[in-house]
Amino acid sequence: MYLDLLLHLISHMSFIAMTAYLIGRSQFIIHCAQHPFQPRSWVTLSAAFSLLSIIGTYTGIPIDGALANTRLIGTLMSGFIGGPIVGLCTGIISGTHRFFLGGFTASICAVATVLGGLFAGMIRQKYGLNHLNWKTGALVALIAEITQKFMIITFAKPAETAWAFEKISAVPTTLVTVIGTIVFMLITENIKLEQDNYGANAAELSLEIASRTLPYLRHGLTTESAQKTAEIIFNLTKVASVSITNREVVLAYIGLGDDHHKVGEPIMTSSTKRTISEGQVLISSSLEERGCPVPNCPLHSGVVAPLTAHGVTIGTIKLSKRDDHGIGELDLRIIDGIANLLSVQIQLAEIDEQRVMREKAELKALQAQINPHFLFNTINIIMSLCRTDPATARNLLGHLATLMQQSFSSHQDFITIREELQAVEAYLEIAKCRFGSRLTVTLDIDNAALNYSIPLLSIQPLVENALHHGLFPKLSDCKLTVTVKVSQKEVIIKVSDNGVGIPSDRLQSVLHAETDGIGIRNVNCRMTSIYGSNYPITIDSKEGQGTDVTLHLPTEGRSQYAV
Repeated sequence: MYLDLLLHLISHMSFIAMTAYLIGRSQFIIHCAQHPFQPRSWVTLSAAFSLLSIIGTYTGIPIDGALANTRLIGTLMSGFIGGPIVGLCTGIISGTHRFFLGGFTASICAVATVLGGLFAGMIRQKYGLNHLNWKTGALVALIAEITQKFMIITFAKPAETAWAFEKISAVPTTLVTVIGTIVFMLITENIKLEQDNYGANAAELSLEIASRTLPYLRHGLTTESAQKTAEIIFNLTKVASVSITNREVVLAYIGLGDDHHKVGEPIMTSSTKRTISEGQVLISSSLEERGCPVPNCPLHSGVVAPLTAHGVTIGTIKLSKRDDHGIGELDLRIIDGIANLLSVQIQLAEIDEQRVMREKAELKALQAQINPHFLFNTINIIMSLCRTDPATARNLLGHLATLMQQSFSSHQDFITIREELQAVEAYLEIAKCRFGSRLTVTLDIDNAALNYSIPLLSIQPLVENALHHGLFPKLSDCKLTVTVKVSQKEVIIKVSDNGVGIPSDRLQSVLHAETDGIGIRNVNCRMTSIYGSNYPITIDSKEGQGTDVTLHLPTEGRSQYAV
């Protein structure tokens, strides 16, 4: 009897294996397994696995008023594939069926079936379908069988009959349930492989979209950048339509439905409005769920994801399709990846814009940064020279006018080295009056460099820094040299002084935010921003001996030759 029972139960496993193969190859079942909480999915899975469990009950062998069967395999697999809702529904249906078949174990087996389906579903929900393997399935099957047999021995009446039944059926049914669950898990591995493929394809597609949209979204979320981005996504994803919105209006739309979903008009669909208010990805499986007020809208399903910046929803991206329930796992993964990457790009654009605005503000401050004491002393010097040396006073007035014109007039971001040096020379002529005979200035200028364009206020802040911090503390023999040379690939600008130098512990902080002034730091920030990190200011200083500050600017690119 024992061997016959074992062989009969094992023969039924061929049916289980065939069912597992069909489930693993069915794209519809795979779709349901990937969206188990959608009504159509859990109804389908519950019906399929309930049928499998009921067949397992009917093919069982009657033993003294009880049934030795493989029903539990179908119930456990319903939980593994569909989660707790499907497992519970399958357990209730197949357990109820077993109850009405009668027998002294009917009610206990019905309850154990419900508990088994729910337990397997909870394991699936906790660890995810991708992390379930045959070992986990075997352990859950073993626990479910032991639980059922413990309940039969404990609660079934008469107890002698229950004990006799389990002596015959316990090992065969447990062995077949565990092996059957393992076989089912191994064959349905295709479902997990499909999910892995979806993930890989979605990641690859998301990265491709991100790389193509980067040049446009670096300017922020505007109508122009959104339209270019929507076109790229539409061409790569092959969906029916793509739309991008801010919080109020449609920024870009391409695809079906563009006759009523128009750029620049307020958002129409309720699904998009809900995503903006809730900040969550929202799937709509029908025209009613999409919430489009146009009755004949050709788009019946879609998925909307929020675009965020600093934790706040600033817009949405939506992929839409023609058919009901048209959104699959691949679409979900794609839009999640796209939304995350686009949100990062938008935030980077905001950071870039803030950096540019800060640098421009600092540049304006630098242009207006005429030290009041310097201006007051210069005017006093001119006043004292008006009677004793009118010609010198007149020259100083001209130099002061040149300097103030550069400080207060509107400039382009780039000027020629010739124009920059005119302001530097005017500044130095005024400075000579303050320093008197103790200052010697040398200008070593390569004429070939004069027509190269450089960022405004690149040299003058370095000269000011050398005079105020390097030479002014000295009592005599103050020497300042400005050198401009052109090499094969670079314009080299050097400002050197023989002043007090910079202490070694402060040398690194001079170019960074720890310093009080904005002059030399601003120049360094603009150089690296415009030309890249390979072109920072370099400072070579020895305390008590002097300082060399050098700029290396490329002759190609932004430092172009002005004709």
